[in-house]
Amino acid sequence: MKVVIFLLSCGLGLFFLINKGLKGPARTLDELIVPIQDLLKRGYDGGLLFIYIPHTKYFIQLRKYVTGPGSYGIELCFPDCDWSRHLFGKLEEICKQERIKYEITEKTRISPVEFLCIDFGKDSNVAHEFVKKIILEVFGMDNKVKLFAKLQNATIEDKLIDR
Repeated sequence: MKVVIFLLSCGLGLFFLINKGLKGPARTLDELIVPIQDLLKRGYDGGLLFIYIPHTKYFIQLRKYVTGPGSYGIELCFPDCDWSRHLFGKLEEICKQERIKYEITEKTRISPVEFLCIDFGKDSNVAHEFVKKIILEVFGMDNKVKLFAKLQNATIEDKLIDR
């Protein structure tokens, strides 16, 4: 019986470790600048940074685009769907107040969801400040919140991907 309990405990512990690792390392609001800069530098075209807020349905997604040699940037696209509908208008209002240029995509047969999109270009500091604003003002978190940041479709090398 003790062996079974031990094996179950080990299995459960392993499950929690793997699950936490899949979300990426825990970060503070101020530390989010590092993965944002990593996405901008090391991300391939279409590379993604997911920022998860623990114990909620909330997340933020940034995407890197490359349009040609030396021409790249990052953008945020926030969905108007079930979990975020009550936040979408709040985010649009912040964009208007802050005079942040944004566009709302149209619904299509392929994507029945509208997105509020902001192109930050190569300015990771502006992207970072805006992500912090979303977490604090739209999601209603405090500045002690721990976040998980996960980078996808990026090189592990410390080199600029711009083509």
